[in-house]
Amino acid sequence: MVTGLPSEQIIDREARRRSSLHKWTKYSPNVLPAFVAEHDFAPPKAVTKRLTELIELSAYGYHDSQKEMIDSFCRWTYRRHNWSPNPDLVRPITNCVQGVWASVMACTQPGQKIILSDPVYYPFQELGSSTAREVIKWNLHRDAQGWHYDLDALKQLLETEPSIGLIVLCHPQNPTGYSLTTAQLKQLVDLSLEHNLTVISDEIHYDLVHPGNVHIPTLTIPGASDCTITVTSGVKTFATGGLRCAVAVFGNEILRDQFATIPEHLLTVPNRIGCEASTVAWDTGDAWVTDLREVLNINRCHLLQRLEDEIPGIRIHPPDATFLAWLDLSAFSPGEKPSSWLRERTGVACEDGPKYGLGGKGHVRFNFGTSMTILDEMIDRLVLGLQNI
Repeated sequence: MVTGLPSEQIIDREARRRSSLHKWTKYSPNVLPAFVAEHDFAPPKAVTKRLTELIELSAYGYHDSQKEMIDSFCRWTYRRHNWSPNPDLVRPITNCVQGVWASVMACTQPGQKIILSDPVYYPFQELGSSTAREVIKWNLHRDAQGWHYDLDALKQLLETEPSIGLIVLCHPQNPTGYSLTTAQLKQLVDLSLEHNLTVISDEIHYDLVHPGNVHIPTLTIPGASDCTITVTSGVKTFATGGLRCAVAVFGNEILRDQFATIPEHLLTVPNRIGCEASTVAWDTGDAWVTDLREVLNINRCHLLQRLEDEIPGIRIHPPDATFLAWLDLSAFSPGEKPSSWLRERTGVACEDGPKYGLGGKGHVRFNFGTSMTILDEMIDRLVLGLQNI
């Protein structure tokens, strides 16, 4: 048995609170947290070992560990995703949100139009106002099978809005868990090339796809190198968000140089601990991630089955990827703040759906990346709190 795998871990909620993790301390101890997009499993033991070594060495000074981190990232993407980025076209950044903002600033001009797709990771809702860009919405639509991007609608939009210069793609999609196929990505890339769009592909959940789905990195699509910047990180995979380490991957030198027009000291670089943790995780974490994916899929299926059997009023579509479930509570009339409504009735804290834009009304985002014991307790609370409504 390989020690330290997620399936072997017991989640100590009291220890989580003592560690002052935001997920476990925002609300009172009687509330179970399912709101932050961070799973509860400790990273591979080799990561903890390396960080302990650095602390014992008081290795807190200036560092030059970015290159080793980038090389490790490229080895990881080749092994796990059959994707071979050119290390010379990979830039270290502190987090993916920073990479998205910097890409918008570098690749478009104030007043130019950019595309967002609701419902989408809620900080992106501030992209337009904070960068003086006009946001055009190409929203996901929902049918009986789930949430989808409508590529035909995108084609029509681009034909009627010639001043659009950039599209922000969330792939896999947060909060719905939807994952684009090769054919869909090819159509999107072709449309982007035809209409001279830059594609910013946020692929932070790329490691966490479920059976029956495969993550296709946007930059592996023919033609994507001429128009695409991908931002990604290991922080969702390994639950190391506080360490602030990510990468921006450019399709070509032109895009890399455009990004470089953002002053370097505004962007900064990841810290030593973040780089070292990412390097070790990517170099040693294959078995750990394979196990994590199995655990998350078991949790996903368990959640879906229990909700179907015990709270059929909650509408949910199986996510293709991520450890997030997009729960539709509309049948219960949860009001303008569904998360507050749900927390008051159940003691389970989710993320509020309306923050994600159109399609979020009546929804909450629920994190099932925890132990089966805690997951069942959260579902039990949902059942108890909603059964008489």
